[in-house]
Amino acid sequence: MSQSLLLQIARESITEVFEAHTTIKKEELYKTYPVLKEPVASFITIYLNDELRGSMGSITPTRSLLDDIIYNAKSAAFEDSRFSPLTTSEYLHSSLELSLLTEPKELTYHTLTDIKEQTKCGEDGLIITLGEKQAAFLPQIWTQLTSFDEFFSHLLQEAGLTSDQMSEHPQVFTFQVEKQIDKPILQ
Repeated sequence: MSQSLLLQIARESITEVFEAHTTIKKEELYKTYPVLKEPVASFITIYLNDELRGSMGSITPTRSLLDDIIYNAKSAAFEDSRFSPLTTSEYLHSSLELSLLTEPKELTYHTLTDIKEQTKCGEDGLIITLGEKQAAFLPQIWTQLTSFDEFFSHLLQEAGLTSDQMSEHPQVFTFQVEKQIDKPILQ
């Protein structure tokens, strides 16, 4: 099974909403590709003219890969609170990026320097959790926030945490992704 099939499933998930008709035949897909039943965390990111247009994903595997892709594709298109729901025209001119996440690994640390030393800049995604506050940045964010300090500062902000709260020792995890991006239907 290739990631292009997974991207096709993501596209079809969004198309189902526009057409108000279910076309994804889960049972057939499960029979042909049993790996789709396995729990895998995924992210779907939508770009319109190379600009972020929606993103939604799972940090830990809680659903089957098939269900996770379907859920995240529809959520990225229609439920990302930063954007209005995707229109048909936008959809046709958008590209989809699918990221499959590895199992997060918790870092052992005493200082921010320890976290920095254990993080492969440009390769690792990071998750930070303190109580109910949590945020995750995919490795792709390194293209926008190129230094560790900038990356980590924005991650804290995304989680609603301050640098002072690092003394409360939030959990920090690293993960990697396998990603693929498609081309817009109409260019």
